[in-house]
Amino acid sequence: MRTLARRRVALFIALPATAVAVTGFAIAAAGVATAGTMPTSGPTIAMTISNDTDLPMVLAGSSNPYGQWIQAPSDYLAPHSSQIVKAFSTDPNGVEVDATYSLPGGAQAVFRADNYSNTTDVDGTRVDADYGHAYGISSWIDSGYPNMNAGYHLYGHP
Repeated sequence: MRTLARRRVALFIALPATAVAVTGFAIAAAGVATAGTMPTSGPTIAMTISNDTDLPMVLAGSSNPYGQWIQAPSDYLAPHSSQIVKAFSTDPNGVEVDATYSLPGGAQAVFRADNYSNTTDVDGTRVDADYGHAYGISSWIDSGYPNMNAGYHLYGHP
C-alpha cells in the first residue's frame, strides 16, 4: 500500500505542474503565431507599438516611402493596448517607416524605424506639439538588418 500511496502523491504533484507547463507553452505559441509571416525577399520591419496611457491614440499619418505595408498602422489605438505594424521592401538596401498618432491635448507621438544595411535605428521617435512634455516614448531594437524588430511604449498623461 505504501507504494500505491506514493504513486498517487507523485501523480497528484506532477499533474498540476504538467498542466501549468503545457498552458504556458500554448500561450507562448499563440503569441508567436499572431506576429504572422514576413517575406524573405528583402528587408523587413516589425514594430510593436503599445499605448500604456489611459487615453486613445488616433492615426494622424504614416509613411513607408521605399516599401510596402504588410500590416499598416491602425486608425485608432485604445488605451492599454498594442498593435504590430509590419513593412517590407524589395530593395536590398533597406526600408524605413513611421506612424504618427494624435493624442488628447494636442500632442503627437511619432514612431519611426529605419532598417538599412549600414544602420538600424529608431531615431526620430518622439512626442511633439502642445503638451508633448506630458508623454514619453521608450523604444528599443530586438533585432537588426535585414529583419528589424522594434518595440515602443507610450507612457504618461496630461
